[in-house]
Order: sequence, then structure tokens, then C-alpha cells
Amino acid sequence: MPDPDYGATGVAGQPVRKKRGRGIVTIGFEEVLSQVYQDSEGFFAIWKGIRLYSMFQGIYGLSQKRAVGFEGLIRGRLPSGEIVSPGEIMGRIQGKSELVLLDRLFRAVHLFNFQRFRDPNVWLFLNVRPEVAIHGRRFGSFFNAMLNHLDIPPHQIVVEILESGIPDNSQLLEAVQYYRSMGCLIAVDDFGAGHSNFDRIWLLKPEFVKLDRIMVEEAGRRDDIRRVLPEIVSLTRASGSLALMEGIESEEESLMVLGTDIDFVQGYYFAPPQVLPSLSPPACLLEVLEKHKRTRRVRDESNGITRLARRFLEVVEAGSANENESMGFPLFEEEDRVVRFFVLDDSGCQVGRNRTRSGEERIADPRFGPLRETQRADWSRRSYFWEALREPGRVYLSAPYLSTTGVHLCQTLSVAIPCGSGMRVYCIDLDLGR
Repeated sequence: MPDPDYGATGVAGQPVRKKRGRGIVTIGFEEVLSQVYQDSEGFFAIWKGIRLYSMFQGIYGLSQKRAVGFEGLIRGRLPSGEIVSPGEIMGRIQGKSELVLLDRLFRAVHLFNFQRFRDPNVWLFLNVRPEVAIHGRRFGSFFNAMLNHLDIPPHQIVVEILESGIPDNSQLLEAVQYYRSMGCLIAVDDFGAGHSNFDRIWLLKPEFVKLDRIMVEEAGRRDDIRRVLPEIVSLTRASGSLALMEGIESEEESLMVLGTDIDFVQGYYFAPPQVLPSLSPPACLLEVLEKHKRTRRVRDESNGITRLARRFLEVVEAGSANENESMGFPLFEEEDRVVRFFVLDDSGCQVGRNRTRSGEERIADPRFGPLRETQRADWSRRSYFWEALREPGRVYLSAPYLSTTGVHLCQTLSVAIPCGSGMRVYCIDLDLGR
């Protein structure tokens, strides 16, 4: 096995050179290229006696049902065959110049090995250390020259930046603009861990946001986090980024994530990191996508939502639901979870008062009394209003939300029905705690 410390030659056919300028070690394109080697296993580098080689983990598009990219992950091995973890490799770094060299060696090895995929429709996701993203250019040009040397279009490269590793927004933005100016795409990595917030997403406008595994773990343990997860994904997408959930390790987790609008998934459940993974989708991906469709239909039937929606429409069309506040409402007697009935006009304003289940006012939380009066309240901003108007005659089920009238977690069923010269939107609230 070649060892650059003893004058071996690499892919470039040149000996290792270390130039200095203004007191800074130059670790540019040529210096890195000279330390990349090839054998029957692929391309690799050697650093402090450790063989550095690539593993790739698939990133799968749920709509495309196939691998749309691979994340390059470095692995280390000693001559004895002992595996060295990435953390142990990084623990041997001494000084900023070694950090820059190692980061660039990682990317160079991944880029050389990525060529073997020979597919122009696959992205390569590359991690860049935050410190290198900020200070790397001081050590000489590297990345653009490497892409040109390998004839890899920059738009096939997704640069992953751990935004929490760069506390200064101006430095973070400068680093992102540097890689974007080359034509690379940008991903914010591990979003949701530590002190991540959407301010950074709005500032950087990354093409991808990789949601950290901690979100999946917490959603698996806590119902409130599980209910919020779809909203986090939706907000990410509404901010102009594609959403990628990483760290999925089980079928249960994958089904939970498929219940959101997530664009891409990654994790050991679908495929572990491999030296040369297949571009074909793993069987479990196709199976879990099909299972999600079946599960959603069964869940809607088992929790009675489909049946309740049909019954609600029957009641409304039969005229059993009207604006007379003194009348009861049939579904109060039939469905314990139906706690509120109200009617909106075609501008979203409430017609009349709330009709609630007998005794509901008695158990209402008195601390939120100022919110209880809703006559002529304007609900036009609520999704259950405008979604119902979008398709009259079809019952719409809102996402879970905190009711301001009952101060409990609820969902609203709504349906728009023509009434005279206008439209009425009939609504019922379901208490999710029942």
C-alpha cells in the first residue's frame, strides 16, 4: 500500500508538495490530488497511517421511488484491518492546517469514487466542516479545480453545511454564497438539533434542509411532537427548501415520516452506507410506500373519520343543521368527540353563536373566557373555511390545532353548501382528547 510520507505517487503522478505563503501552509488542488490513490477497492487516501475510503448512503425520493442522491461518508482502516471511526480520525487532528487537509482529502476521495456511478441524474451530498467553509480559501483553491479535473458538473454536488457550527450569520452566508457561486446546491444539515431555528433557513435559502434524526426519535416518544412534525416539514417546504428526513431506522419510523409532506428519506432502514450502492430502490422502500397507502385508508376507516364525514354531510344536506341556536345538533348524541357546531357565511364570519354539547360550557376552562364569545367572529383565515369553499359539497378535515374556543386540541370537519345567493360553511369541532 503506498504511503505518501515515503514519496509514493498518487493519482496525479506527483509527489506531495507543501508550499507556504505568508506563514500559511498551502493545501490546494495539486497538494490534495497528489495524496489520492487507487487500487482494486477504489480510490482512497492515507493520513497518519489510516486508509481513508468512501462509503455512500442512499437518499431516496418518495415520489421518484428511487435513489436521487448519495451522501459521501468517510471510513478509516489501519494496516492491521482495524476500523477507525470518523470521530477517532478527527480526534487526531492537530491544528487548523491539518483540519483543512483532512476535510479536503475526504471530499476528494468521495468525488473520485462518485465517478463510478456514471449517472448524471444523481446528486452527491458532501459534508463540509464549518471551520473549513469559513477559512478554507486561505489555504489555496481546491474545490472548483477538483470538480473541473474530474469533469463533474457543480449542480450534481450538494454541499452540506452544519449551520449550528457557524455562529456568525455573515460568515455563514459568505460560505454558502461561495459554494453557490460555483453552481453547487446547498443543504443545511442536522436541522432541529441544538439551537437550530428557521431564521437561518430564511437567511440562507438552501435547496435542501436535512431534518435531524432527533425529530424522528422525539416524535416516536411524544404524541405532541408527532402531531407537530408534519407542520415542521410543511414550513420547511413553504420556506422554499426541499425537506429530507435523515436517520430513519425502522418501518415504524418510516411510516410516521410518510405521514408528512417529506420529499426525501435517508437511513439504515432503507440502506446502510456501502462502497458502491445500487441505484435501484430497495425493496423495503417500495413496500413501505404501499403499506402507508393501505394504512392510511384503514386508519381513516378505523377511527371513524370517513364514516363521520359522510354522516355530517347527510345531516347538513337534510337540513338537520341550521342556524337556529335553540335547536340541538344530531351528532352531539351520536358522536362523543363532536363538541362544537357553528356556521360561517361566505366571507368567513360566524353566523349566530356556537352550539355545544350539553354541559360543555360548564366544564370549559374559565381562564380563557375572553375567547368564548364567537358571534360574528371572523374565521376566514382558517384552512377549514377556504378549503371547504374551494370544493363545495366535499367534507374537509383540518390538521390538528389548538382550539381558541375550547382550549383543547381539535380537528374541524367543514363543508360548503349553496344557500340562497351565497354559500354557508358548516363546521364541527372534534375534541382529540376524547
